[in-house]
Amino acid sequence: MFWKKKVKPHFTKESLEFKVKLLNGKEIRYVNLDNAATTTPFKGVMDFVNSSFKSYGSVHRGAGQKSEISTKKYEATRETIRNFVGASENNYVIFSKNTTEAINHAAELFSNFPGKILVSDIEHSSNMLPWMKYGEIMQYKTNTDCSIDLKNIECELRNSAGKVKVVAITGASNVTGYKPQIYQIARLAHKYGALVFVDCCQLIQHQKIDMRPEQDLEHIDFIAFSGHKMYASYGSGVLVGPKKFFDCVLPYQIGGGNLVYIDKNLQLKKFKTVRTHDPGSPNFAGAVAIEKSIQILEEIGFDNISKYEHRLVDYTLSKLSKIHGVKIYLSSKNVGSTIPFDIVGFDHRLVAEILAKEHGIGVRAGSFCTYEMIRKIKNISHNEDQIISSEVDHGITKNIPGLVRASFGLVNNLEDCNRLVKAIYEIIKRGPKNYSKKYFQDQKTGEWFLL
Repeated sequence: MFWKKKVKPHFTKESLEFKVKLLNGKEIRYVNLDNAATTTPFKGVMDFVNSSFKSYGSVHRGAGQKSEISTKKYEATRETIRNFVGASENNYVIFSKNTTEAINHAAELFSNFPGKILVSDIEHSSNMLPWMKYGEIMQYKTNTDCSIDLKNIECELRNSAGKVKVVAITGASNVTGYKPQIYQIARLAHKYGALVFVDCCQLIQHQKIDMRPEQDLEHIDFIAFSGHKMYASYGSGVLVGPKKFFDCVLPYQIGGGNLVYIDKNLQLKKFKTVRTHDPGSPNFAGAVAIEKSIQILEEIGFDNISKYEHRLVDYTLSKLSKIHGVKIYLSSKNVGSTIPFDIVGFDHRLVAEILAKEHGIGVRAGSFCTYEMIRKIKNISHNEDQIISSEVDHGITKNIPGLVRASFGLVNNLEDCNRLVKAIYEIIKRGPKNYSKKYFQDQKTGEWFLL
């Protein structure tokens, strides 16, 4: 009843009843279990964005009434976001295209300062590669179940003798849904003179984030997240961090509108303002979409969201765990909003293809840009990894390890869970040989195609 009363009205009928055609020619309602990749926009978000365009004008660049209205709306979203994440007025809310760009933004600015970046081995590539490109990283190992050991982090920080400037950590794993102890990690980082950066793109739609007052040793210094993960898929992301950090560096991108003046000697003049870090014509739709999504999420309530999503995941796990041939890669303490699994005897990519083409269920299969984590989960040895790496050098990606991920969100219900369970049971019952008559695998890429 909660889904029908509190959640269902927030999605359009067209998105909830979207149908796809199966191999047998039948049309069936599509089940989206790839919410960790992107979410279905809220109806209220789409309506709000569309209505906002009636008065849309050039943001920051015009004197007309439409420009004034749009600029006011755009700037107001920063305050909504700041309040939503518990950031003080001493922080800037800076827009980006997505979380990846936001982290690149932060990493490039941090390259102006000495020190290393401490990252875990369960990070998404977006929270590792930018730090590698613009600086030097130290990677610490998580436990065998991919959970964080605070003692290991403190050991790394102590041994670095104050050389770590940033501890970058995921707010929630995009593979298992595991949520590290970000506030305890922040306390350790600050104890040893480092700042903490939390990639919140897999957390912000499931759980309230609170950056807390700056005087608190456990406060979060920087966060980044994406609208498309939180039911506001209009191509915008957010970077939040201290004003004093951004004010002392040149902006990540330079262009129209963010530098107040260029004198005859080509000297750049900039103000200490958030607009310095917001060049060009901004993504108005993306900003107001995030603001409206925040309002809807808070209206539903994060306690309700957590209870509802956990009910779906727990129910599905209880059913899948009883099916012989399903291997689930979760520990009991690390359950979040995703279920990573394999079907014994099946390539993970084939499972995803069958679920899509024959059951109308969208999941994800692969390494999810978390290669070290997948190697740990799948027990890939160093020698095996070297062979895979050598194959990739020759264009062969077939043997890159991966698994299947079903990720849940507010758009899902118990019927979706039962559809997935039933489909997996049927796949196992038929066996891999029966599918070889319909599908073939590219021996270089590992992708599966219909015969």
